[in-house]
Amino acid sequence: MVKHLFVFLALILSGSFTKAQVKIHSHNDYSHQKPFIDAINNKVFSIEADVFVLGDSLMVAHSKKEIKAGNTLEELYLKQIKALSAEKEYYTFQLMIDVKGDWDSTYHLLRKNLKKYQKYFDRQGRNTIVVISGNRPAANTFHKYFRLFFDGLPNVNYSPEDLKKITMISDNFATYSKWKGVGEISAIDKGELAELINNAHRLGKAFRFWGAPDNQACWKLLHELGADIINTDQVAAATNYFKTN
Repeated sequence: MVKHLFVFLALILSGSFTKAQVKIHSHNDYSHQKPFIDAINNKVFSIEADVFVLGDSLMVAHSKKEIKAGNTLEELYLKQIKALSAEKEYYTFQLMIDVKGDWDSTYHLLRKNLKKYQKYFDRQGRNTIVVISGNRPAANTFHKYFRLFFDGLPNVNYSPEDLKKITMISDNFATYSKWKGVGEISAIDKGELAELINNAHRLGKAFRFWGAPDNQACWKLLHELGADIINTDQVAAATNYFKTN
């Protein structure tokens, strides 16, 4: 713990805390009042959809018991992306697919789904890209997935070719701090959080915490610590906050 306190103090003294350009990640987007639409209207950087295999479909839901008929990845997101691509205001963002079941069966269906919409996705970033999180394949195979990118993890020694397939590094805020977004966070916790962010930056990657308090106090803290991506269920509120702060 003392080590992390010294790290935090050293970063302050060295001026290493630089504010990143904020990007918004629409966490569990499918659970929002207007999935996809609200995220796009607020021009988020990333949209998250959890998926389960059900028969020959990829169903979007937080858990198996919450699966609803018709809520497929294709209906909620792929068809929407196709429609959006025809509009003049189209912009580049990433569709994060959080795999909840086993990778192999999910990938089989995902590849089949994406094939129909491939021209709306581009590996060089000119259009939407697909990023895989959750149950991913082995990290040393990332480079083999030509049209997919991945959500990386800290403390994993990625090879240069696999690192190229990672769009960001993510981790659970609660692993490093029990702060609830009220009052002051401890310097020790700040040091641990900052160390993770800076480690990602040394790799040339953006950083995102999930599971963090979803309020202005935490958005402000993470921004000041250099987090590039703010994970939120309050897309409009977070977007407006960073427009005015």
